[in-house]
Amino acid sequence: MKLFFRNMLCVLALTTSSLTLATTQSSFKLDGEVGWGLIFNSALSVDELDEVSSQSDNGYEFNGAVKGKWQLTDKTKLSSSYAYNQKTYYEYSQYDLALHQLNIDGSYKFNRSEIGLRIDGASASLAGETFLNFQQVSFYLGHFVQPETYLRTSVKTKNKSFAELSDRDASGLGASFDIFHFINSANTMLMLGLTAEKEDTQDNQFTYSGMGIQTKITHKFRVFGFNSKAGVGLRFQRNDYQSIEVETLSAEGIIERDENRQVIEANWDLHLLDNLSVMTELEHGDFNSQLESQTYQQTTASVGLKYTF
Repeated sequence: MKLFFRNMLCVLALTTSSLTLATTQSSFKLDGEVGWGLIFNSALSVDELDEVSSQSDNGYEFNGAVKGKWQLTDKTKLSSSYAYNQKTYYEYSQYDLALHQLNIDGSYKFNRSEIGLRIDGASASLAGETFLNFQQVSFYLGHFVQPETYLRTSVKTKNKSFAELSDRDASGLGASFDIFHFINSANTMLMLGLTAEKEDTQDNQFTYSGMGIQTKITHKFRVFGFNSKAGVGLRFQRNDYQSIEVETLSAEGIIERDENRQVIEANWDLHLLDNLSVMTELEHGDFNSQLESQTYQQTTASVGLKYTF
């Protein structure tokens, strides 16, 4: 994890030093948020390690983020953010998960379009031990086909490295296409997204190609005199893995482990004050695989407070 942050901070330092070339018209803005809440998980699991448990547990969650934006010119923008999330369970502490995320994004606007480059990095710890480092570089292009409709496409390359399971170390390529449509004076947003990716691992049994579709609707409204925002989303993902050849005392042959994942989510943010919100979220996933050990259902829920500054 130290190496991960050293590399990302070097990029951030180089990016920050370039601001000395900005004109006097440039501006800088810094925002942040902190949150705490209660969580429930009906089937504790770690997807990246193929660990699935039938055990459920309650716990609490802490998260915080800092975001900076440099408006270098009317058309050029540079932004960066750091986020931290910690999930702690009361009984099964081996599933306690901490996630550090850092990103840098530079974009340029022309006409009704925007072109940009984004660098993401993440480090994940399980029960206090770092088990995964992740880096991704994305190139994206966005365009307003009309004032209320925005199209965005991107291509990306990624790299994953595991602390102990080097056979799962991977590199991959991906592409995505999203359409956003705003109605009701931009208070309602409709979104549809398509994704495709290919991931190659050190051990070929974990190599896969995947296709996904995502749709979401959000709406801003007032309730009991408070501003609020509610959303409902649906995600579908299909991953095609290479065949696994096994040879044991009881059997031998080829095992397929292709996966289909369907997840539905709902969330509601209620703004009690300008800077204080109540956040609620409910999610249910149906995960099907040709491997019985990877077939399960999972429901997660959370409720908490978020303060922005």
